[in-house]
Amino acid sequence: LISSLTQGSFSSNALVLTDIPVLCCSVFLQTEQLITLWVLFVFTIVGNSVVLFSTWRRKRKSRMTFFVTQLAITDSFTGLVNILTDIIWRFTGDFMAPDLVCRVVRYLQVVLLYASTYVLVSLSIDRYHAIVYPMKFLQGEKQAKVLIMIAWILAFLFSIPTLIIFGKRTLSNGEVQCWALWPDDSYWIPYMTIVAFLVYFIPLTIISIIYGIVIRTIWIKSKAHETVISKCSGGKMCTSYNRGLISKAKIKAIKYSIVIILAFICCWSPYFLFDILDNFNLLPDTKKRFYASVIIQNLPALNSAINPLIYCAFNSSICFPWGEQRSQDSRVTFRERMEQHEMQILSKPEFI
Repeated sequence: LISSLTQGSFSSNALVLTDIPVLCCSVFLQTEQLITLWVLFVFTIVGNSVVLFSTWRRKRKSRMTFFVTQLAITDSFTGLVNILTDIIWRFTGDFMAPDLVCRVVRYLQVVLLYASTYVLVSLSIDRYHAIVYPMKFLQGEKQAKVLIMIAWILAFLFSIPTLIIFGKRTLSNGEVQCWALWPDDSYWIPYMTIVAFLVYFIPLTIISIIYGIVIRTIWIKSKAHETVISKCSGGKMCTSYNRGLISKAKIKAIKYSIVIILAFICCWSPYFLFDILDNFNLLPDTKKRFYASVIIQNLPALNSAINPLIYCAFNSSICFPWGEQRSQDSRVTFRERMEQHEMQILSKPEFI
């Protein structure tokens, strides 16, 4: 996701590491890097294109579908603007375009870096209102669009320093690269620390707190509902139906929340931890460090590549709507179709 500036390549998701000494890199390693980038690019574009097509063809678009679409759009642009430019730069070596292009591309890369994270935070806030304040949630249809608008505005604003920091320059070895124009390398530490908090630590804290509240709310409501159900006078059907309903909603919300958070943590933690340690010179200057950086820089790109898989795993109708339609058509009676439809809607509150 994030490539080293000193290697003269665009980052796959807009951020850059502090200077890593250019070690002798074999042709085999360079080939592996290109293959990895191509695989990430293909999976990101194809996967998110499938999600976008599937959400577009859905007749009834929920708020969850809206957020899935926004995330897929962001991930698709990440593949086109970040991963693809990284591939191109590795082929060309030097940066061939004008200085303005250098600044604009870097700016767009950082915008997508912020946007991909803030859209996820917006989704978390929307899920919070859906579970904790369901009545207000149903009355606030504009909230989703407002949250996304704020996410993109913050992304564009926080990325403005990139237009000043980066520029086309000639290095001491004669290479022409799109590089950070610092007076000296000491500026990297405060810059990367601020970016790490704005992109990772603060959003992760917000997401964790929100989903913690959501999970706790679902747990409390399910317990309270089970108490009511136990006193239900509607008979065995009432008790078994509602108990199953609450149980499915709780388990599905917990699983979805945990997977989203874990995917975010697994994709981003290695890079930011490595970068912070590197900024404060806590890592040995060895070949192992260089090879580790090559692997770690590609990990965040997985977030854009695996997001479609997560969405499909938790809602197969997003990617395989035709399968859901065949399943519905195969049901025998009208009553069975109606009962199944109710279960799908009520047992999936996280996809409202």
